[in-house]
Amino acid sequence: MAISCQKCGRQYDVTLFQYGRTINCACGARVGFEHRLNLDPRNGLKFFADVNVARLVRWLRAAGIDTLWEDAIADDELVRRAIEEKRFVLTLDKRLAREFLADNIILLESENAREQFREIVARFKIKKPDRFFTRCLVCNTPLEKVESGEIAAEIPPNVLANHDRFYFCRNCEKVFWQGSHTRRMRQQLEQMFEIG
Repeated sequence: MAISCQKCGRQYDVTLFQYGRTINCACGARVGFEHRLNLDPRNGLKFFADVNVARLVRWLRAAGIDTLWEDAIADDELVRRAIEEKRFVLTLDKRLAREFLADNIILLESENAREQFREIVARFKIKKPDRFFTRCLVCNTPLEKVESGEIAAEIPPNVLANHDRFYFCRNCEKVFWQGSHTRRMRQQLEQMFEIG
């Protein structure tokens, strides 16, 4: 099967256009067809963040939103994996949005991570979760509540003496607790949901 250029009629093999990829025709026109994924955010919102929105990832994970991010991932691999895993791609890269005609690519407007978070909350009408910090901020894995005795060797003694709730990531083996950094992030998340 072939795809024809709308401007000059030149034909290209359909395999060139996997996952919504487009190409430049010799006549200068952009050739391709849109990959329709038709993701419904009500069925569980999942994202794959491009490298240019890395600072946004921690905010989304802190809000409990399943968000992948990989450093130095190629655009075609990012789009392919997002489509296969039924995720929305978040990016600031206009070239990526132009080169891939896929309905799961979200081109963000702001370069500020908090503004980007507000954009996403507004666009997808995300409601404030009952609980923040349910995912690992480092690797995205859901956190498990653990007793202090299970992870006492991993925690500084002063933290162990002053906190009673701990959460553990089974994937990267990090321990989290409600410290001052978490409280500041929680306050900012609350504000971002109010504005969003």
